[in-house]
Amino acid sequence: MTDVKKRKLPFLIFVGLILFLPFLGKGGLLAAAILAAAIVGSPLFVLIGIGTLGALFLWSGFREPVEFTILIEGIRSLADSPTLLAIPFFIMSGAVMSKGQISQRLVDFAQAFIGWVPGGMAMSAVIACMLFAAISGSSPATVVAIGSMMGPALVAAGYQERFSHGLLTSAGSLGILIPPSIPMIVYPIVNQGAVIEVERLFASGFGPGLVMGSILIGYSFYQGLVDKVPTSPFKFKKLVEATRDGFWALMFPLLILGGIYGGIFNAVEAAAISVVYAVVVEVWLHRALTLKNVPTIFGETGVFLGSFLVILIMALALGEFLEKEEIPDQMVQWIQAKDLAQWQFLLLLNAMLLAVGMMMDILSAMFVFVPLLAPIAESMGVDPMHFGIIFIVNLEIGYLTPPVGLNLFVASALWERGIGHIIRAVAPFVGLMLIGLGLITWYPQLSIGLGNAIMGGESGMMMDGDGEDGETEGSGMPTMEEMMREAQGLDEDAEDEEETDEPEDELEDELEDELEDELEDAEDEEDQEQ
Repeated sequence: MTDVKKRKLPFLIFVGLILFLPFLGKGGLLAAAILAAAIVGSPLFVLIGIGTLGALFLWSGFREPVEFTILIEGIRSLADSPTLLAIPFFIMSGAVMSKGQISQRLVDFAQAFIGWVPGGMAMSAVIACMLFAAISGSSPATVVAIGSMMGPALVAAGYQERFSHGLLTSAGSLGILIPPSIPMIVYPIVNQGAVIEVERLFASGFGPGLVMGSILIGYSFYQGLVDKVPTSPFKFKKLVEATRDGFWALMFPLLILGGIYGGIFNAVEAAAISVVYAVVVEVWLHRALTLKNVPTIFGETGVFLGSFLVILIMALALGEFLEKEEIPDQMVQWIQAKDLAQWQFLLLLNAMLLAVGMMMDILSAMFVFVPLLAPIAESMGVDPMHFGIIFIVNLEIGYLTPPVGLNLFVASALWERGIGHIIRAVAPFVGLMLIGLGLITWYPQLSIGLGNAIMGGESGMMMDGDGEDGETEGSGMPTMEEMMREAQGLDEDAEDEEETDEPEDELEDELEDELEDELEDAEDEEDQEQ
């Protein structure tokens, strides 16, 4: 009876909140509706849809015709975004690879390459995760594909179970940081105040991915020494065999990323090629799948994409509403009134995003918070590319933090261990990744510096006031000088015009005098010649 009461208590608390919140006004009423939908188990796209439509109705009442066009405009803006096509293609190729043998062959290669070093097997697991992440773009898929093989293998080799599970769960989160990455494709779509090349953002993810991977590899080396895990001697023949067997798997990232940065094809074309390549390799070369399996895998991808598009449209419509109500501008003014230094703002931003990562998955967080935070970051002088990398790294850590860390639940189901065991296993790795986050945040050259070196030129292509591309540091935001001029009023503008008119009149008079003198000189010369 006591257990029943304990289970009812949270439910009763939520019901009480739902009944109480509407008395707080429009915001409370909207929060109550979303909370009620969450309690009955509504999917994410329903919750975001309630938030968007509720905001439009409560604050504007759909009185103006423009309000009806916000949702339509969201759909149209998606149709104008060709990079959106890359998302289903990369999801398809990742699903095909997770069902085939590419992950196994990557693990075999990594073990043959570095398995002889102290902690080598753990280090090879991290390298395998990085390689698989570079061709799947999915964090949970990386955990499943590599963890299902390496988890039991690490424990059998002498590593502690908690370390093994924590390492693989954490290394799997690199899937959203090492390109190609689905969140890196979504970010430019959501951050519509900046013109961001997906290929350049991909290039900017290499540095942070290597930083995080190197930290995990270094800790694996340390743990191998502490646990005194036995190592196997290096065998060149074994490396040659693993390279030969894994040739097509190793060629995958070289083909996709090399084609992008070699200018052979763009990100969307690379995504389509990745699907064809994955099917050809797994069906005809590895013979791990049959053609009958492929439609089923693609069908699962279609279901995911349908819900994803609904979420994205609702999120874009919510962003349009927030912009119309000038909420981002008000937040910018509030931040600027605090007179924060850039490092203070970045510290606050990281703390906020880490908290968001504990409560939301990365795509939902991007849909809701990028339109709000991106203008503030730009007003503080943070490069939009750098902001995107910071956002993704924070939410990468969010995959490992309760209560909604997706990798925690994937790992718990994969190894049939309680969620508490997985949380304790990843705790030290979260601490290590926070160190990496600090390095990435305060040293932009690790991300956008390397990205610019790979792509050439500099990032920061923004939208100017006319909607055309321009090399600026803002995002359509007024400069400080423009804000001061607006605050001072139109009278001062008129005075400025009068002041600028005076020198123009003087210049015209001088030019007229010089022209008359030249004409007189010419007439005198003609008279003398005659």
